[in-house]
Amino acid sequence: MTDRKTEVTESAAASARLGRRALLGAGVGGAAISLLPLLASKGGASSSSGEPTTTAAATATTPTTTAPPRRPTDDDIGLLGSAQQVELTARALYDVAIATGDWTDTETTVITTIREAHEAAAQALAGMLGGDAPGEMSQSLYDSLVSGFKGSAASRLEAAYEFESAAVATHHELLSALVGIDGATLIAAIQSAEARHGTVLADLNGQTVVSTLLVEDEFAALVVSA
Repeated sequence: MTDRKTEVTESAAASARLGRRALLGAGVGGAAISLLPLLASKGGASSSSGEPTTTAAATATTPTTTAPPRRPTDDDIGLLGSAQQVELTARALYDVAIATGDWTDTETTVITTIREAHEAAAQALAGMLGGDAPGEMSQSLYDSLVSGFKGSAASRLEAAYEFESAAVATHHELLSALVGIDGATLIAAIQSAEARHGTVLADLNGQTVVSTLLVEDEFAALVVSA
């Protein structure tokens, strides 16, 4: 089990690094429109997955080893519910940033695309969790961050960058705790997309330091409560 979790976590981190470097090479401003992740299909497909049996290879080498479950465990459901609250909080924060105005056309496109990506992530998690999905943002998290999304365009971009960085750290922690494969796979996809968001936001805000553009120094994980 530990090996599987490590594999998923390392795969997500590697994907995020490669994806962000690709954006730098292609020109992150022009690549921003491609950031909307196709997550809804992942969530919908995962919701109907059954439990796997032990693979032939695993049976041959370790007959007594049980493969990890595909569907979220009871503990996973709570963790994935918190992840959905993060995504819904992000959507609400970007709504505030968009409504504040004073964006260029390019900035409007990017901010709107990122906002829709968070909404898609929340919908994917809802598809996986069904009736167990919270379906609402974290009011305390929103209240602690919303002021940063109301200032100047530059300060809003910085607040958004910090949020995306913290979201990546949050999902990294989730990946170390999740047991079910479907939930871990979905969170890894969301984490990878949000790492890319950070790259685009930093570029829009005039950052040129590669470590900043690649979000190598992540902010602290977000604390989610009702």
